[in-house]
Amino acid sequence: MAAMEKTMAKLGAAQLVSTLRSAHLTCNESSSHFARRFVSVATLAGVVTATSVLTVATAATIDFKLNPDLKGREQRIANQMASSLGLPAPTRGVNGSYTLVVDGDRQANTAAIALRERGSVLWAQVATIDAPLTSKAPETEYHGRMLALTLNNPATAAATVERLAAKTGQALKLKRVTAGNRAMVVLPAGTTSASLAAVAVAATADAAVANAERVRVYRHQWIPNDTMYVQQWALGSGVGGIRAASAWDLTPTGSVNVAVIDTGIRSHPDLDAKRMAGYDMISNLFIANDGDGRDSDPTDGGDYDDALDCSSGAYDFMSSWHGTHVAGIIAASTNNGSGIAGVAPNARIVPVRALGRCGGTAEDVADAIRWSAGVPVAGVPNNPNPARVLNLSLGGTGPCSSNDQSAVDSALARGAVVVVAAGNDAALVSGFAPANCKGVVAVAASNLLGDLSSFSNFGGGVSISAPGGDSGNLPGILSTLNGGITLPGVPSYATYMGTSMAAPHVAGVVALMLTRDPTLTPGQVFNRLRAASRAFPAGSDCAAAVGACGTGLLDAWNAVSSVTSTRAASDLAVTPDRTRLVELREGVTGRYALITDPIELMEMLGGARGGSWARTGFTIDTFSFTAQFNVIALAQPVCRARLVNGGAYSYSASTEDCKAYAANPGWAVDGMVFQASFPNGLGCTIGSVPAYEMLRQDGLGYNLRTVLDKDEFNRMADAGWLVSRVAFCVPD
Repeated sequence: MAAMEKTMAKLGAAQLVSTLRSAHLTCNESSSHFARRFVSVATLAGVVTATSVLTVATAATIDFKLNPDLKGREQRIANQMASSLGLPAPTRGVNGSYTLVVDGDRQANTAAIALRERGSVLWAQVATIDAPLTSKAPETEYHGRMLALTLNNPATAAATVERLAAKTGQALKLKRVTAGNRAMVVLPAGTTSASLAAVAVAATADAAVANAERVRVYRHQWIPNDTMYVQQWALGSGVGGIRAASAWDLTPTGSVNVAVIDTGIRSHPDLDAKRMAGYDMISNLFIANDGDGRDSDPTDGGDYDDALDCSSGAYDFMSSWHGTHVAGIIAASTNNGSGIAGVAPNARIVPVRALGRCGGTAEDVADAIRWSAGVPVAGVPNNPNPARVLNLSLGGTGPCSSNDQSAVDSALARGAVVVVAAGNDAALVSGFAPANCKGVVAVAASNLLGDLSSFSNFGGGVSISAPGGDSGNLPGILSTLNGGITLPGVPSYATYMGTSMAAPHVAGVVALMLTRDPTLTPGQVFNRLRAASRAFPAGSDCAAAVGACGTGLLDAWNAVSSVTSTRAASDLAVTPDRTRLVELREGVTGRYALITDPIELMEMLGGARGGSWARTGFTIDTFSFTAQFNVIALAQPVCRARLVNGGAYSYSASTEDCKAYAANPGWAVDGMVFQASFPNGLGCTIGSVPAYEMLRQDGLGYNLRTVLDKDEFNRMADAGWLVSRVAFCVPD
């Protein structure tokens, strides 16, 4: 390495890095997660350079929770995880989660990513600080007369309710006892919020009651739009689209079960072949609107309210057929000569009915989450088709309750990814459940122009933005529906808009990712989905308010590309911990590329992607996406970008770099193609070694090559190549 070190010292690597492109786009961040990111970007020979505005780091907090299977070992394992990240031991909260305090958002984000990669971690996220929500829950909603009492002993339910009724003078009725020793108590019709609060205070004073809270109703997050659009712009390659067709080329055959927790589903030519056995989880007869309670028929009989009993203006005498619309976005039959295409053509839908007239109770939704993921629910047969993806295009005002979080945690522990609509109130998502629960993928809505939809919720709790349509002259989302006004009619198609439409786009992309690698944990899916997001358009509200709309726009191609295929290929050595990068060289231009995907490798060698590519004989072994890697060397997805002028490839494990590539017209971004560790300055952390990017000019412009082999590095240096930077770090 002596020649390598001498060459680097002579060239001044930092200066060369600045000439090629900045290694980091840092930001002027205040304690608010909505502070604008200021970056000065210039173009030099089609290559990005950048200057940064540096600030003093402020403390940030990470919350995480471990898998319940680790019972008895949680604190020891949590301490070991913190130690491996170079952080002090975490503190444990009353709900079993752990808290880490770190120096600033950058370290917090890095540590949260590392924690999510661990299979023993259910969720990990950076605590956000949002302004308080000013809106209140409606005073006279249908659900306002239900109270949930968490009992110390469920056997005392009847006696406790009888005692409480006598103490308060209220005619209280015990409905049932559900998961977590929660007794559902119904108060008289017309009970106000003040009266409910008084009963709750009296209940908490009873020695048999651990907690008392109002039972909220969740509603589907949609806004009807009666303007029909004949094309699915959301699946396209425009600024607001997700590039679905490109992702389909990367996914193998096979299917992933996606649970649609919604109003149920209707028979439809574009859905019938995709539907699996589900369940009706609605326990309240008024809400069920079908004459009975929980049963094995998740058919949507209509959520119409012909008596106008519901307080919300979003509900009237018409039925929404909301679950049918959501299911079509995810998995409508594709390439069948009619109708629409689904985001995940091979996915299967598990319909779970939890919403009906006036919405649905949080209790039923929580049980629906559990059942969908294969968690046993009392009084209900076990799910014969557990889902790997749960879509909840629903929500209501209020915090994430302990029951909500318990349901989400149980689903995560079963390996299910929980995708939730952020809500349509143009307010902070922190005030809306279950989108504000820990471990969920909270989805904001974006429009055709790639900006936040006018109605969408926003804030630090948003994970990502996806197509949800918009009002005015902007289109909505076309999907399957039913033509009935109140009762079912003929199958149809219609355009809706809302975060209800945004969430199923994400759920479909997650299904594509899991088809490619079914071993991914929910935390690993969360990491790759966010890292693969596309930057918001320059000048948009979301580009100006960094963090308010999630990490970026959903990009199916990037997300699926970030998942390393584990299919066998004779010339790729793939293990659970390592993935091999095969270097190719184009014979005419002399450009180099690192390939890890078997399909791409075969197509490039066969000429299907243009050019005359051949192996150089060099390979690099890097981290696989499912590796339990040394957390000192924090691995993350690496993006690949190609210079438009000259065609040379560059690689970076920096999210800021990747977004800078995407924002610069001099680069074409291929997406996240493998995983490596981020360099520390000009070197690599313990447990990893550097892969250097080499640079020189020729008749086509800049040529770039990423090299690990020491002898090859010295040979190139002798031939006039310059050291640009450490591109990424790979296992030692």
